[in-house]
Amino acid sequence: MKEEGCVPYQRKSLYLILTIPMIVMYVVIAIFLWQINIVAFSIYVSLFVFVAFFMSYICVYWECPYVGKFAPCVGGFCLPSSQIARLFKNAKRSETRYNIFLNLAYVSFFGIILLPIYFLYVQNVIYLLVYVGIIVAYWVMFTLYICPVCGTRHICPGGQTAVKIREKLKL
Repeated sequence: MKEEGCVPYQRKSLYLILTIPMIVMYVVIAIFLWQINIVAFSIYVSLFVFVAFFMSYICVYWECPYVGKFAPCVGGFCLPSSQIARLFKNAKRSETRYNIFLNLAYVSFFGIILLPIYFLYVQNVIYLLVYVGIIVAYWVMFTLYICPVCGTRHICPGGQTAVKIREKLKL
């Protein structure tokens, strides 16, 4: 599945410009949750660990060219995943394990996005609207400018979607 002749990710600066504000937002939300609901905070933080762990196996399964290197994953989750993936590099690939880990990674990822919604809404509807706006803006920019040049765009669901969108928009 590895793309032959893959070079290091070439839009690292753009990726960081888009992703560092997201990481800052995660920290702000974690602090916010810590202050209002320790259980929600614990779940929220745990979801990041789960995403990083499960995505690391997925990286190895896909034979991602970025294992152990800078990896341009949505939301910044592959920054640790590509390093953790080195632990799985020699693991036997199992389609069953892959499917389980992929589903758990998706559930964890969407949990990170969805968990704060209720708490933001209760605190202030404006906070919720700003949060949703940031998420949507990030997704659009990431889909249009990061995914289409990733080394796993042909097998990653996000990359496949991004390539199709760019083709339809003729970008």
